[in-house]
Amino acid sequence: MDILRKILRWIFRFVFFIAILIAVLWASVKYVTDHNQNLVETQKEIAITLENPKKIKFEWQYNGKTYSIEETFYGSLFNFYSTSPKAYTYQGEQPANWEKDYYAMFLKRTKSDDSISKIAVDIQNLGTQKKLSSDQIVELALAFVQSIPYDNARAEKILSGMGETNYPYETLYEGKGVCSDKSFLFANLLSEMGYGASLLAYDSERHMAVGIQCPKEYSSYDSGYCYAETTSSGFRIGMIPDIDPKEGSAVPMEKKNYSVESEVSQFDATKLGEPKVFSVSSGKTYEGIATSLSLAKKIDTLNQEINTLGKNLNAQKNDIASDENKLLELEKKLKKLEKKGDYEEYNDIVDDYNDLLKKYKKKIKTYNEQVDSYNQKVNYYNSLVKSF
Repeated sequence: MDILRKILRWIFRFVFFIAILIAVLWASVKYVTDHNQNLVETQKEIAITLENPKKIKFEWQYNGKTYSIEETFYGSLFNFYSTSPKAYTYQGEQPANWEKDYYAMFLKRTKSDDSISKIAVDIQNLGTQKKLSSDQIVELALAFVQSIPYDNARAEKILSGMGETNYPYETLYEGKGVCSDKSFLFANLLSEMGYGASLLAYDSERHMAVGIQCPKEYSSYDSGYCYAETTSSGFRIGMIPDIDPKEGSAVPMEKKNYSVESEVSQFDATKLGEPKVFSVSSGKTYEGIATSLSLAKKIDTLNQEINTLGKNLNAQKNDIASDENKLLELEKKLKKLEKKGDYEEYNDIVDDYNDLLKKYKKKIKTYNEQVDSYNQKVNYYNSLVKSF
């Protein structure tokens, strides 16, 4: 009996020890998870003394016009963000929603940081002054973020597994950023301006973009969000670029003549594959995508008309050149006949010559009219492409 009691006592102690161990491990996992989830709120509550101010001027282009804003930034705030956590930590099994929690770290700001709010107001005021529509003001905000230079050096480190993502304040302060940096910045701006926004993460391309809430029938991936590229200028909302695998950024417009391809094809959501969509905010809807798609179709239709008209003009030009050669041959014959005094045949050929000359002049008139039409279409096409 004593032996049995000892065995039972040891079994009880072992089970109790295992239970305590499981409880400790679970508490550790829960602590780390809660730590990451609450880090955002902790940062938000921290007040930073604003020291070492410096004014930064931003200048960018939108629809052929130059815009600029100037705001004061602080070295103390920059140092706070640069030393803030930039890695997601956990113990035990990786949480299913770890990416959402990780991205949330970069989407919130300490209460001392009103940089995004001020820039949002600045951009909205600029848009109001220039009598831009609400959709155009959103596009103006995207153009602002696109104009911030891409940080190629840090992108190379990140792609090699050694670099870190920056907070929006760092991106603004340093005046450069990678795709994730600039996406966090634009998503924050959209939220501040009252728009629905999401982050679009492409694991295979190692790229990130922003989704802005738009009509579902026009949205990318039927997601209710329209793709917005932040790494390179010139991309309208909804346009999906090719990604440079060595840089992790969009192939710039100046390196690829996108207008040679169908403009509508630039909105093809299959280019990058299906992204992970992380909702950031809900709010107003960007309606300008319908106008962009309509304009893209107009450009494509006009391009087809120009190509068809160009082929017709070449055919007419060849036909006119053939008539010119025939007229020259008839002129030579007429001179010879006149020299011989053979006026009977001369008169017969004169009639043929005059008939051909009449047709020739009519063809020239039609050709010149179509050349004018062609040039008008080309000028209109170029203006549309330039505005696009």
